[in-house]
Amino acid sequence: MKPHFATLSLLFLAACGGAAAPRPAETPAMAECRAEAERSPGAQAMFSRMNLQNPNNLDRVEREREAVVNRAYADCLTRRGIVRGGGVEPVRRSGL
Repeated sequence: MKPHFATLSLLFLAACGGAAAPRPAETPAMAECRAEAERSPGAQAMFSRMNLQNPNNLDRVEREREAVVNRAYADCLTRRGIVRGGGVEPVRRSGL
């Protein structure tokens, strides 16, 4: 039994070691871009597409709204000449 506990503890420690690095603090320009992105016409239009009685619709529209806000935020940062951190595009969940 002891070898199994040792293996589990090693797996647990290995999983904890891959924690994400802390994000840098948001600058005032980044905060302005985030607020601008939330107020963008595309993000505001998503509210009219929400059906509060349908949880599947809420989930789908919220994911679409998040993508619109992220795109508007990235566009604002680009216009201001602020380099956004690298990375990969987030995985899009299927609607099923």
